Order: sequence, then C-alpha cells, then structure tokens
Amino acid sequence: MNEYIVDLFEFARTGRVAEGDVQLAALPRMVTEVPPEVSEAARAKGVFHWRAEGSEKQVLRADGKPTVAQFLTLSVEGPMWLECQRCLTPYQEPLDSETTFEIVRDDAAAEARPLDEDELEALVGSKHFDLRELVEEELLLALPIVPKHEVCPSVHDALATGSDGLAEPEPEPEEEDKPSPFAALAALKRSPDKDGK
Repeated sequence: MNEYIVDLFEFARTGRVAEGDVQLAALPRMVTEVPPEVSEAARAKGVFHWRAEGSEKQVLRADGKPTVAQFLTLSVEGPMWLECQRCLTPYQEPLDSETTFEIVRDDAAAEARPLDEDELEALVGSKHFDLRELVEEELLLALPIVPKHEVCPSVHDALATGSDGLAEPEPEPEEEDKPSPFAALAALKRSPDKDGK
C-alpha cells in the first residue's frame, strides 16, 4: 500500500499525524530544477523531510454560523540543488516551509468560501489523496525566485561590483599629476589682467 495515499477527510477527523522522508528522485518536477552539472550521485542523496498533521475544529463563518472545519498542516524541509543566478554554479539551498490548509469537499466549496477566510488556502480533499504530490507542490513554492549564494565563491570580474555577496569594487587610484580644478582657478585670480592691474 502506498504510504502517501490517505483518506484526507478521515485523516483530519481523527487528528492523524504522518511524516517521513522522500527522495528527490521521486519528485519529477523538482528533479527538473536541478542544474545539469550536479552528478547523479549527488542527486541520489537529495532527501526532503515532511510532516502532515490533520485537525478538526469548530469555526465561526462570516455569516455568524458555527461549523466544523477540517485542516491539514504540512511542513517540508531539506536541501535542494539549484543554480546560482549570479555566478552560474550549482549550490545547495535549504528549503523550509509550513502551510495550513482548510480541507474542502470540492472546487465549488473552495470558490464559495468567504473572502475574509482567504488567509488559509483551500485544499480539495479526497478519499485517495496523494500527500506526495502536495509535498512536491509545497517544495516548488518554497524555491527562491532568484536562486543565489549568500556569498559567491567566485564571480567573473565584470560582475564583481557592488555588495550583495559580491566583492567590493577596487577604489580607483588617484592621479597624482592631475591638477586640481580649484588650483587652476586660484592661479587665474592671482594673474594680472592685460592692463597690468
């Protein structure tokens, strides 16, 4: 039996907890995010830990009516190989995410939820819900928009300007023989005009 397939409604009603580790290789959409330079051996070591906890509690809806709602809290974490967009080399980014969803029966129920409840994302449940798909979805959402090292190990000279993890630019050497524009102005003021005054 697949450990990831659960009756999500029963999972929440009974307050079940499930957790485990999933290999990067078992998450096809995450695998496509790995830079091609990363070896198969390094990819094979990629593992993410996940924890899912169901719950059920009474809530007060916007119309003032109390109702029993079901929830799922999912946390995922682990290192992910990405390509730094600054130095274009692979590096490992620690991913860490926790999201609580309100479980609903169908898409229509998700769309019918009052707007003031949108702080919790609706999750359409089923009796054969695949937790692994949700784990992968949450990992994809946890990926940084612009992956980059905190401090790049090396960057091309043309990029080594400014801060944000890059080397500080070298100060330009002062030209010793360049006269100050103010010195030239002072010399003009001291020189006599053509009438000798």
